[in-house]
Amino acid sequence: MEQISTENLKLLPSQSELKKICKSISALEAIICPEWEYRYYSYQKHWSETEEFCEMRNGQGDQMLIVFSKDGTCINGFAHGSELNGWKNITVEEKTSFFEKLFDSKKEVKTELTQEIADGILDKLPKEFNEFIFGEPVKSIGTTFCIWQMKTDDNWKIGGIELPNDEYKDGSSDLLQLLDGKPLTYKNWAEEYYEEEFENRDLKLELVEKIYSGIIISKDLVLEINPEFEDFEKLKSDLNEIGYENEL
Repeated sequence: MEQISTENLKLLPSQSELKKICKSISALEAIICPEWEYRYYSYQKHWSETEEFCEMRNGQGDQMLIVFSKDGTCINGFAHGSELNGWKNITVEEKTSFFEKLFDSKKEVKTELTQEIADGILDKLPKEFNEFIFGEPVKSIGTTFCIWQMKTDDNWKIGGIELPNDEYKDGSSDLLQLLDGKPLTYKNWAEEYYEEEFENRDLKLELVEKIYSGIIISKDLVLEINPEFEDFEKLKSDLNEIGYENEL
């Protein structure tokens, strides 16, 4: 079965549908995993005055950041296991004084961690996304793939990158896997990723379907998904930050 990747961009949902999916996943994450730092997905409706922001992180060095702006949508992915991981320790050349040269003083070699983004990844990136891709936090995380679509575009686009000749390639098929819009994909993934939470129970597919459909989240629905949930005030704040409608 084909998976979403930079080689299968036709499987990536439209910009509006993608935003809805990201919010639904982030809402489910907030219910299943009350501790923000352990969540796989999170969403900020008011990242800036004109932008919304979604983040995926797996705790093992892989991250995906998505910005939804007035100009369009841009997805930055960093898969640390990809050959396109361009982080390297570069030797920093330091000036040597006359006296150090004269007495052959041995200086400790200093290095600096620097990213060299592979040629082609950011080819033809619209200037509207430069601040997102070359600023923080993307700059400090890294880039192994980049996908974008302007409001005026009909299709998702990437640069002219030559992918590594291995199965993992740029890591996009792994990082994009939950964005197909299928509740069953999330159910299967969540039961494995949050295995302790679902050790003695299943994540009911119909409950995931309700969240994906945009149903207003109530306390009863929360307890159906996570019977041990307690901090509803915190959840209300989280859902409001996501921009997911609730009646908590």
